[in-house]
Amino acid sequence: MIDLKLSGALATITLQELEPLSRHDIEFALELRNVIRDTADDDNVKAIILRTEGLDFCLPPTASDLKIAADSIIKKAAAWHAAYSASSGLYQNMVYCKKFIITVTRGQCAGAGSMLVLCSDFTVSSFDATFEAPFAQYPESNLVLAELTMRLNRAKSWMLGGIAWSAEKALHAGLINQAVDAVDLDACAISAAKAAALMPLDGVAMTKVLLE
Repeated sequence: MIDLKLSGALATITLQELEPLSRHDIEFALELRNVIRDTADDDNVKAIILRTEGLDFCLPPTASDLKIAADSIIKKAAAWHAAYSASSGLYQNMVYCKKFIITVTRGQCAGAGSMLVLCSDFTVSSFDATFEAPFAQYPESNLVLAELTMRLNRAKSWMLGGIAWSAEKALHAGLINQAVDAVDLDACAISAAKAAALMPLDGVAMTKVLLE
């Protein structure tokens, strides 16, 4: 379900789908956390690209998805916390990752997919992508990350607006960094990763920790 490819200083993590993360599949979250953590610990890697195979980065959760997620949080609270929101969990491992993380989004981006965008360092998106705020449905959602990324007024607009943002609006607000044709997504992500790989590794890690 999670494929890792290494090419020099670049690592590409490809997922078949992200919906299990939105359903709070604890094993899936831990597997992704471990891949990101272990890849970041590789001294040869300087940049990590995170992408999915499908036409959508992460589909909006269904009512059934949210019910499964709620049950997971209630029945397995400690395990859920460790996998998702603890200092050693998935999102913290992304935010404080020693390496540069680039997310590649297309189609719909909702639920946990939106959280991954907020936790990454750089997002390349297709022009047809949409971005749904995660705050109403996911307890691990972090408005502070949105504020740091977009400014407070824009983060509040995304949270309270009730509709998904277009790629154009997300780019203007600062949620994403670049919007391109879908056929150019991977090439643009690789270009950004190669640019990040030229920077001193210690400088990248120290700067990220200081900023966060």
